[in-house]
Amino acid sequence: MKYSSLERNHVILPNRLRDLIQFLNSKYEGHKHKLKHATNSNSEDALTWSCFDYLRNQSTKDQQLAIQKIIEDAFAGESEIQNSRLGKFEIDIGREFVGPTTNGKTEVDASIEAASFIIFFEAKLYSALSLAKPPKKLHDQIARKLRVGLDYASDKNKEFFLIILDIAPVNKMIKREPKASASGGSSGFHDKWKTAWWFNYYKKGRNGSLRPLWKLLHDLGLDTERYSAERVATNMGWLVWADLFKITLRTSIGKY
Repeated sequence: MKYSSLERNHVILPNRLRDLIQFLNSKYEGHKHKLKHATNSNSEDALTWSCFDYLRNQSTKDQQLAIQKIIEDAFAGESEIQNSRLGKFEIDIGREFVGPTTNGKTEVDASIEAASFIIFFEAKLYSALSLAKPPKKLHDQIARKLRVGLDYASDKNKEFFLIILDIAPVNKMIKREPKASASGGSSGFHDKWKTAWWFNYYKKGRNGSLRPLWKLLHDLGLDTERYSAERVATNMGWLVWADLFKITLRTSIGKY
């Protein structure tokens, strides 16, 4: 669906329209992808802005409560990040990060950075995961976030977390849909399982082995105790849009 205006497609707080316009006009790899889809109801950027810009403009107390609930939902209450570790933090949307060691870069849909940790959010809606396409793209979308995030975090002496934000739980998303046509073609929606599959590929490994993560860390020179494959896998979470919407709504009405 195409809305008549970008205002119809975003939640815009008072005095935030100028910042939204700046966000939409930002370029990545020379293209204004956000502006192109500014009125499209399927825009991941529109949803990401609407939730995270609202949260970052609330009181510190409300932000802390919301972030704690986000972490609880993304890690089923098993994350080591507690309120006591939040302290001062910053919420960014569409920030570009560069790994100082590899010089790799990636645009992160949303991020939360505190003194001791940083969280990358990879937001997906109806589009499928971007896979590696050598020689232009050497790594799939999750690997790119892991590589740049871990490189950046280790340089800052921080712990790294990656949260995938998608439309359904990972165990539901991983189920493959039938082809869209007998000729073998398929829509992007029918490729949605790929995000869940590759998430599990790194988080759980293949046949019980975390070799994919170990290899990634070895390439970065980070196969240490603090950045072990087991620890990185533990710090990979999955969040559903519906949970984020409820958390955002609870923030607006002041009830938790």
